[in-house]
Amino acid sequence: MDLVWNGTAVSPSQTVLDSQGRALQLERFEGYLSDFALHDVDEGWIDIDTIARVNFLKSNARVGLDIPSETDRLIDGARIGLGVPADRNQKSGDFIHPTNHPLGYNGSAGMIWTWADGYIFTAMDLRFQDSQIGAFSYHPGQDTCFRSVDILWEGPVLVSKGSQDVTLNLQLDAYKCLHGDNDIIDPVVDGSAHGGNLPLALRWVELYHDAWVLAP
Repeated sequence: MDLVWNGTAVSPSQTVLDSQGRALQLERFEGYLSDFALHDVDEGWIDIDTIARVNFLKSNARVGLDIPSETDRLIDGARIGLGVPADRNQKSGDFIHPTNHPLGYNGSAGMIWTWADGYIFTAMDLRFQDSQIGAFSYHPGQDTCFRSVDILWEGPVLVSKGSQDVTLNLQLDAYKCLHGDNDIIDPVVDGSAHGGNLPLALRWVELYHDAWVLAP
C-alpha cells in the first residue's frame, strides 16, 4: 500500500502543497482495515476475516491475507473495509483479543477513545508550515463512518494453489482525502473531526473512500 500526495510518493518529513499552494506536512496517517474480500472470476466474492492496523506513512505498509483455496484462482477485485465493523467496534475488545492484536490492549494504543466506547477508524494529522495556520486532525470513529471500497481491474491475477506469495499493489492518495471531485475540505475552515463533528467526519470518510486505487 503506497501512500502518495497528488500522485507523488510522500514521506512524513516531506513538504507538500494543498490546492491553495500552502505548504504542509503529514504528521500521522494510520487506520484500521477490515472485512477484506477478493473477487474470484468464477466464485464471486470470497470473504477473508482479517483486521489490520496499518501505518500508511511507513514504507512497505502491507496486509497479509490467507486465501482459502483448493484450486487455482483468478482474482480480479479486492474489497476493503475502512474502519472497524460495528459488531467489533467496542472498547471491550481490548480484553477479548490478545494484547498485541490490532484491537487488543497494546495493539490499539492510540487508536481507541479514552472517553467513549469504540475505536478510532482512521487518524490523519497534518501541520501547515505557517504556524499561524497550525495543525489539524481527522479521526472518524462512529459506526456511521464505516465504509467499504471495491477495487476492480481488467486482467485477473492468477493465484495458484499452494502459492506462497502473490502481491497486489494498492495506492492511497492523501491529497484526495481533502481534495475530491465533489468536495474539498479546507482545514482552516473545517479543521477537526475527533469523535465529534460527525458531518465533517462523514465528508472526510467519503473522500478517503475515493482515494484508493490500484497502483499503476
